[in-house]
Amino acid sequence: MYLLREITAVRHHEGGLECAVRAVRGIELPGTPGYLTGEPLPDQGIETTMPNLPRLPVPPLDPREFVLRVSFDREDSVRITLAPRGARVLDEQPGWLGIVLDEAHAPTPRVRTTEDVPGRPTGPGTAGAGTPGTAQTVVHTGRMRVRLTRSPFALRVEDTATGRTLLRTGERLRQVAGFPMAPPVLATDSGTVLNLELGPDEQITGFGEQFGPLVKNGQRLRLRVEDALGTGTGMAYKPVPVWHSTNGYLGFLNTGAVVTADVGHRRPDVLGLTVDDEALDLWVIGSPSPKERLSRYTQLTGRATVPPPWAFGYWMGRCRYHSAAEMNEVGDTMRRHAVPCDVLHLDPDWLVVDRLNCDFIWNTERFGDRASFIAGLRERGLRLSLWELPYLDPASPRHAEARERGFLVRGSAGEPAEVAGTPSPDGRPRALLDFTNPEARAWWQELHTDFLADGVAVFKTDFGEGLPEDTVPADGTPGHHAHNLYPLRYNGAVSSAIAARTGRPALVWGRSGWAGSQRHPGQWGGDAESTVAGMRSTVRGGLSYALSAPGLWSHDIGGFYGPELTPELYVRWTQLGALSPLMRAHGLRPREPWAFGDRALEIARRWIRLRYALLPYLWQVAQQAADEGWPVLRPLALEYPDDPVAASVDDAFLLGPDLLVVPVFDDSPGPVRRRFWVPEGGWTDLLTGERCTGPGHVERTVGLESMPVLVRDGCWLPRLTVDETVRSTDDLLERSWQLHVYGAETGTREMTGFDGMRSAVHLEGDSVRAEGGLRLTDRAVRHGVPR
Repeated sequence: MYLLREITAVRHHEGGLECAVRAVRGIELPGTPGYLTGEPLPDQGIETTMPNLPRLPVPPLDPREFVLRVSFDREDSVRITLAPRGARVLDEQPGWLGIVLDEAHAPTPRVRTTEDVPGRPTGPGTAGAGTPGTAQTVVHTGRMRVRLTRSPFALRVEDTATGRTLLRTGERLRQVAGFPMAPPVLATDSGTVLNLELGPDEQITGFGEQFGPLVKNGQRLRLRVEDALGTGTGMAYKPVPVWHSTNGYLGFLNTGAVVTADVGHRRPDVLGLTVDDEALDLWVIGSPSPKERLSRYTQLTGRATVPPPWAFGYWMGRCRYHSAAEMNEVGDTMRRHAVPCDVLHLDPDWLVVDRLNCDFIWNTERFGDRASFIAGLRERGLRLSLWELPYLDPASPRHAEARERGFLVRGSAGEPAEVAGTPSPDGRPRALLDFTNPEARAWWQELHTDFLADGVAVFKTDFGEGLPEDTVPADGTPGHHAHNLYPLRYNGAVSSAIAARTGRPALVWGRSGWAGSQRHPGQWGGDAESTVAGMRSTVRGGLSYALSAPGLWSHDIGGFYGPELTPELYVRWTQLGALSPLMRAHGLRPREPWAFGDRALEIARRWIRLRYALLPYLWQVAQQAADEGWPVLRPLALEYPDDPVAASVDDAFLLGPDLLVVPVFDDSPGPVRRRFWVPEGGWTDLLTGERCTGPGHVERTVGLESMPVLVRDGCWLPRLTVDETVRSTDDLLERSWQLHVYGAETGTREMTGFDGMRSAVHLEGDSVRAEGGLRLTDRAVRHGVPR
């Protein structure tokens, strides 16, 4: 283990500066918290006068040199790269791992050096070393400032616009004998540790799709893409090394390596970030507004595209439909019950060889001619979604072809690697396609071509978590980065194939992900349990993911597995799904509304129709995701960052900026009490018209047919009229929208039509006029204003 202790040289380097940093050997003390090097004890800040100071093992110094680079790619963001001299990252561009897309446009920073103040004790062993007067190098733009204490080494990032310290290393945190408990940087045989001091009221959120509480303080998270086997196992399908601090910054580690985030778990005042790599490549984006931070982050790593309008309709699936006749019957029954639906999903039964295999060989015995089958669905107003995964079974003829052509991921011994971490029923090893090989990627994409030509609308890109550790990717990506990067490359390959072969924005339904996955919408929350707890953890996962990979995320209505789903929980989950970014029902057993009785069918149909009525609003919010890099499903703190309660709310969310959605986590058949937080301002219940004013808690009694959905004053909510004649979104594209206005607002706003054209909408009194091709009724409906 090495502790970074002293900056020995500073020089200018490519829009910033480069520092040589001396590191010395250290040990973690046995039996007591703290670290020790072979330097003189006073230089380490150790209290040598402590009467019970034990005899200490002294490691040799054995110094090594590290390189610290500080550069700026915008006024509001700084990149801090730290690695041993000679490390690969020091010779690579920011986008070498495929996460960062935006090349730097570096402003010229200013560098200032201060020296020790004569007569002031500032040596390494001085209590308070690192305070003003200590030798420092300061590098800054107009907005961001990095302050480097040269000896002992320490780092601080400040926002000059707000005067706040955004983050600082943990050198001040010591135990009673003065031993440091959170040295700024530790370099071990297995990775690199960055220790940051948490402020007294600082809260940390993010780190991808985590199913525990939204505020991560007190948690220890291992960011490794896993087949999580549910939402309650502590594992994650889509961890992301991106987090937010209420100090006013977003942190992003540009890595594919496993990251462990200890947020005050081991040490209450320490955010410890361990990267299983020799390097740290950290971006810090500063702004009091989390929306501004996400805009900047997604400018760096990519933003979601807007899928076609049908994607925002109702999707129905089951694991599994076994034949074309069965799926046609589901579609016909949807129409008999007048339930709008746009997509039917088909899991692996469309394959001849299934069970953790996808080779694109269509099962004609079960589903007949593919083009005819898809055409039959379209006659019913339905589109087809198909399951896939990037694994090949030896029983498939595609396996031999891919192996012969060198398209399979290889292990360190040169043989095809085997899928790890996901059990298979027969124990046969499955191979993985190597998406870093351009020819293999093109081959996989070409396998989609005939399916897309026949009318397949979307692919569910399942799995992708099974790349073993000891692989040798074709493009030379280091093996310890490859596992977490695999789902990003897999989903990117399929998305690109869809876009290239259809000419429209791509849409997948992906389970696994990493940093940057938001640019390949959409994702869903994996295999939730069909319980109230499963529904609750699903919402938490979506909120956490929204802060790290903002875009279009959703979930399986009813959960995927577990105890038999009750009609009441099915209804509550359907209500949640109707107000989610995308809406899909799916599970091991039937999820069709009529499977849960007449009452459930009636209530579910009402909420599904409400979703179709809100299609114009969902369309506007999706444009925001593409234009600004904001999620469709939003934690309250994203819109209300100054609300001290909003940061911890993880049982409700905002759909876009204006709809407060309050899921009811209960499976009782009768009315239940629901208490929830309402942010500042006036709010109107979308369904009942009931008014309330925040900030404050509100308590409501809600029957099974109800869920609180509140509309913010100031909202212009475009809606459609949906009746029993509406089969799918196709029936709504030419209908006029009606503008519902909450509050007394007038003026002009921009709206985007389903054709992608943007129009100015003018509101004077109740009179509405739209420029361009947008169809709006000429009278607005006002709510929340005394008449």
